[in-house]
Amino acid sequence: MLIFFSCMAMLAVAGCRQPRMAPVPAAIEYPRYVSSDTIPPPIVRAWPAMGAMLEISVWDADSARARAAMEAARAAVLRVDSLMSPESAPGEVAAANRRAGTDSATTLSPWTAEVLDSALAIAAASGGAVDVTAAPLAGAWRAGAVPPQQVRDSLAARVGWRMVRFDRVARRVSLPQRGMRLDFGEMARGFAVDRGVAALRAAGIGSAVLDVGGTFRVLGPTPVTPGWTMGLTDPRGPGEVFAAVHIDSGAVATMGDYGQMFEAGGERWSRVLDPRRGVPARGVVSVSVLAPSGMLADALLGAFFVMGPEEGCRWAARYPGVDVVWVRDAGHDEEKEDDDEAMDPDLVVITDALKDRLEILTEEPTDERPTTCSQLLAHAKSSVP
Repeated sequence: MLIFFSCMAMLAVAGCRQPRMAPVPAAIEYPRYVSSDTIPPPIVRAWPAMGAMLEISVWDADSARARAAMEAARAAVLRVDSLMSPESAPGEVAAANRRAGTDSATTLSPWTAEVLDSALAIAAASGGAVDVTAAPLAGAWRAGAVPPQQVRDSLAARVGWRMVRFDRVARRVSLPQRGMRLDFGEMARGFAVDRGVAALRAAGIGSAVLDVGGTFRVLGPTPVTPGWTMGLTDPRGPGEVFAAVHIDSGAVATMGDYGQMFEAGGERWSRVLDPRRGVPARGVVSVSVLAPSGMLADALLGAFFVMGPEEGCRWAARYPGVDVVWVRDAGHDEEKEDDDEAMDPDLVVITDALKDRLEILTEEPTDERPTTCSQLLAHAKSSVP
């Protein structure tokens, strides 16, 4: 989850918002001032969508055009949701899931086929660190207890991206095992963000921010500064930010535990599954990905979370224009977990291109900086006997 700021002086802006956690019953519309009375406020509308909130902020002198464009963007987001919901009929992904274990294949629309194709490609490139079939096993861990080994073994038999039968030309997919399930998860939200921004652009909007459940994508320049500034949520305190990152275009998405760790058997467990091992990922509490598109940002989130900084730093080089921020788990270090303390820069690892674009927000000035990927990998290399 992120908080976006479009302001000359980020910490002094009026109207910089906290993320909204509960849906509202209907569309709302209200202005939020960006920096001062001399800057026209955006038109902002928000609706429940995709199990979260869709919020669109548009800067345009023609309010009628802005509202029409926002409705078109909303329609695009809702269409993605209807196509790709893993459970809701008459969606295509839900249909494929209902037919799992039968001889029936499901014909997909170009949008759904594009997301599935990308998901399978990233699963292959990451060695299965992200897997669109992992939902049955992931759901067992999210119950807040360690599933019995017998249950884990049974569910693991239904997980495996290589089992998905997908004809890219005919756009037909089938799942050979009963109980298998496709779930695009955050990736569907990222694709919805992209489609919403495309609708805004087609309607003539030149400056906007679209957010679906914490995946943001910006359109055009800000009305105030040369670039946009995004606040990254502190994984120890959702609604609080620990860093500001500057972008000119593209999308930003964040995945974190946000206090959802659970303890069992004397160990702390995350609810983010490592599909390669069938157990929750360890060592990371939050990952943010900056990418040219929302779909790519969300598609890579899980992989970077599961890989952790060292493996992830090596893998990130495969994706031009992609940057990553990891927050490592402080473990049981109570001093580092104190909510009154600012984020310890030692816990933060960033790709090198963010060195001059990311700022850790602290109450007191500090010379400490996050570790860059090049520093981390150089240290890892020197530590090898």
